[in-house]
Amino acid sequence: MKPYQELTHLGRLRRLRQLASVALDAFGPNGARFTLLRHAGNTLFRVWATDLKPATANEVYEPGQYLLRIHEPGYQATDAIELELAWLAAMCRKAQLPVQEPIPAPDGRLLIQVSVPGVPDERNCSLLRWIKGRYLRQDACPHHYRAQGQLMARLHNFVAQWQPPACPSKRRYDWDGLFQDDAGSGMTNRETWSLLPPSCAESFQIVAQRVRQAMDELGQGPDVYGLIHADLGLDANVLFWKDEPRAIDFDDSGFGYWVYDLAVALEHGREDAAFPQFRAALLDGYAEVRSLPENQLKHLDLFMAASDVYWSLWATGGAHLYPHWREGLADRLERSARLVARYVDGR
Repeated sequence: MKPYQELTHLGRLRRLRQLASVALDAFGPNGARFTLLRHAGNTLFRVWATDLKPATANEVYEPGQYLLRIHEPGYQATDAIELELAWLAAMCRKAQLPVQEPIPAPDGRLLIQVSVPGVPDERNCSLLRWIKGRYLRQDACPHHYRAQGQLMARLHNFVAQWQPPACPSKRRYDWDGLFQDDAGSGMTNRETWSLLPPSCAESFQIVAQRVRQAMDELGQGPDVYGLIHADLGLDANVLFWKDEPRAIDFDDSGFGYWVYDLAVALEHGREDAAFPQFRAALLDGYAEVRSLPENQLKHLDLFMAASDVYWSLWATGGAHLYPHWREGLADRLERSARLVARYVDGR
């Protein structure tokens, strides 16, 4: 059998499809049909099956449809994925929040390990219910941001009263996590600073220094810091069904500041002429459900700049190691540099 590393892209997909079939057998559905959605990071399959336990909230989920994830080796430790799944299950069971519900295997495990000949090592696999909804892409309006803010506040409220299991390997969006440690690109952000274009390095350093001061001021008490989605943007991981928002893809979740979660949520419309209305609507929606004290709100613009710096470090490191990451990187870095410079200059 040809080694996995020597296979073409299509050859690797064929073997991962075999692994997906074994994983679905382990989760329990008989005669499931599935099709590839994406092979970039995690390998994702859409699944159709009729013999799994019906959902308790069918207005949220597509009946008989699921998402099978073959988790990318090395991107997240097993205990970090298990924490994500425990969080999702608790939000569904205890608060009826509109998030993807994990499906347990017959033995109760939410995460299983699967191996097949020709694919190196065991792969972590999870199965989630398929959520109804669509991406807005370029159709976002202030009322969507208001609904997004309400949903984020509900997520934060749940975490604030939920005791997550201990998980030392779960990603952290503190100062080290944003600007120093590895965030999954394969290169630590500490190493990536030297690869940034000179045109943005100075302003990025200024932001990093200000973020350190802000985080020192805020501390990490439960009133400011907890488990966050960290990528809940209208262009990426929020779906809408009949004007109701649903949150998906908690793969990059981690421990961080509530205000950082809000900052990332505003990324989508930063250069839209209606951005002031989007920002106000998001915060108004959030405040309808949960208060955001002024000592946190005053750092929102800073944390928006921090998210630009973080993404730039992450993407630059990945592009240095993997040439296929380079497509579009220059334009995205130029945008980040422009937005960060605007913040530093007070514009």
